[in-house]
Amino acid sequence: MHEQLMQYLTPMLGQATASNMLKHYCVRMKVSPDELKAGDLPDLASSMRPMLAVWLGSAGAARVADEIADLGRRTNLR
Repeated sequence: MHEQLMQYLTPMLGQATASNMLKHYCVRMKVSPDELKAGDLPDLASSMRPMLAVWLGSAGAARVADEIADLGRRTNLR
């Protein structure tokens, strides 16, 4: 999951920001980024949404958070 999230977030946030953001929110959830499971993604997305809004605005953050939450059930992100 971590690699998929990085591939999805990097074009929007840049590699360093995407990596730091994932690490930060994984620590808050008490899970290693490499151990993220599809079931963790809804909570991760919800936690990340306010910070995503800083870079993407409210509508963009909502869309990205929804897509992250759905990642475990989807084969391709838009």
